[in-house]
Amino acid sequence: MTVQGFITMLPKKQKDIMTMMRLWILDLGPHVTEELINNIPSFQLNGALCYISHDEDSVSLCFNRGFELPKEYKFLESKGRKQVMSATFYGLTELDEYEDEVKELLNEAAALNGFLAKKKK
Repeated sequence: MTVQGFITMLPKKQKDIMTMMRLWILDLGPHVTEELINNIPSFQLNGALCYISHDEDSVSLCFNRGFELPKEYKFLESKGRKQVMSATFYGLTELDEYEDEVKELLNEAAALNGFLAKKKK
């Protein structure tokens, strides 16, 4: 199953939020890849970039290297994790309110992955 196919099977609220998040992630460029890992949409760009998880009433955009991001974002939470940080949204209106910040965060995460990939070479 594809990421898009998985998202289309979700309830409307989660489907709408995930669809918007997915579009923003894919807008980072043609080298972004996506795959479904354990029914979780996951995205790679110079390594693991982020994934999208959901529950009954929310959708979370989770950044694999969240603690390494150079800037702090007030809506990111660790939830007790040591590496991953996430932003949880309860509706499309709330996600729309944070559009600029989320897009900035996606770009920061992509830049961090690019920097770390070059550093390994």
